[in-house]
Amino acid sequence: MRVSVQPAIDHYNDLITRDLDAAGSQLNWFVQEQKDRKLLFGDRPLTYSLRPAFLAESTYNHIQDTVYLLRQSILKIAEAHFNNIHSLDELGLTPEEIELAAIPTNIIRLSATARLDAFLTPDSFKFVELNAESPAGIGYIHNLAALYREMPVFIEFTKKYPVRFVSPLEHLIDGLLRTYHEEFDGTLEKPTFCIVDFLDIPTIHEFNIIRDYLHRHGYDCEISDPRNLELKDGWIYANGRKIDILYRRLLMNEFMAIRGECVAYEEGYRAQKTCYLNSFRTKLVHKKSIFSFLTDPKYTSILNTLELQTIRQHIPWTRKLRDTKTMYRGRMIDMLEYAYKNRESFVIKPNDEYGGKGVILGFQATDEEWSNAITYGLEHGYVVQETVDISKEPFVMKTEKGWHQIPTVVDLDPYLNGPMMGGCLVRTSTSNLANVTAGGGSMPAFILRYVR
Repeated sequence: MRVSVQPAIDHYNDLITRDLDAAGSQLNWFVQEQKDRKLLFGDRPLTYSLRPAFLAESTYNHIQDTVYLLRQSILKIAEAHFNNIHSLDELGLTPEEIELAAIPTNIIRLSATARLDAFLTPDSFKFVELNAESPAGIGYIHNLAALYREMPVFIEFTKKYPVRFVSPLEHLIDGLLRTYHEEFDGTLEKPTFCIVDFLDIPTIHEFNIIRDYLHRHGYDCEISDPRNLELKDGWIYANGRKIDILYRRLLMNEFMAIRGECVAYEEGYRAQKTCYLNSFRTKLVHKKSIFSFLTDPKYTSILNTLELQTIRQHIPWTRKLRDTKTMYRGRMIDMLEYAYKNRESFVIKPNDEYGGKGVILGFQATDEEWSNAITYGLEHGYVVQETVDISKEPFVMKTEKGWHQIPTVVDLDPYLNGPMMGGCLVRTSTSNLANVTAGGGSMPAFILRYVR
């Protein structure tokens, strides 16, 4: 159960509305500071809300316990089922992805750094996908939390409601170093990092934030396009510097499109002298169809009672879209026929995309749009997922017509670093898609210390 923090929200909203002139001045300062500190997605500030998100202590603890149980469930299922071609087909892995995932590596964890993305429901939360490959937002949220702490309205709020903040960035770096030392057998106390991705993308500012954080803590860090890397004696070099930990933000799909231009990048992974985090094995758990394994009795018999209960409470029914029969709510159904007739209950989405691309919400689609989505989804390996009963929180926002309470969808996304959870990203939207790339906002989640 999710403990209500509505009294704290009401108090914060009251602090804003009791002096709207002061609120307007703080908002102008807040937006300008985001621009000055490069807390931007492209050229857009991450949020226009004076209020961050809040969680009760017990809710945060419950999320930690839930995330741990879900991770253990995925690991059990992977060990039992991911060594046969049928399961790889069910996951939707391509031959190239299977080839890369099979390259030997000392990294045991399928994902050293990941993020589970959930929507808040009226009394709980439900995860709708796992970003196991290259989760973003970590550096942004660290610096944005510091910015909130400077605002007068936030300072006044904490006099009545003291808070604490769990930094995803601190946990990320700690998790990468643990994996480098404990699994990869890296020996340097101060390894050199390189953040690898395209350099003309909206999240480039976050790479600079992470690099600066590493520099402040005594670690050298480079930022490089994968096509600019060099290979010397099996080691990756970036900007002339030997790299010990390659922090991989480049998505596998994007790498595949330029594979021929990234010889050093691929050969460096094969050489296994530079530690790549995440490894290429993350595709095994990154596909959205991983939730099909969690919700299909064919695969879950190996799980214990607590794990099964956690899945029922926090994972919506999901299947790879096929012309087949399957179990749904305890009975056998014809998947396509049932999806056609009950579009209000389902979402169709790409098996391997981000930013809300290609997502079709059945309750918003016409019959024709839904029929076309099913046809297209069958051809391109999409998944069908049961819709989540999303709740909305009131955020006092400034609009063209003045200040108003705006009902807002809240997307709660805890980060995982191996078995440990380390903080949450919160995304907000007035639509039913909360992705930043779809126009949503991002903010930190503060934990109310004495609200349980």
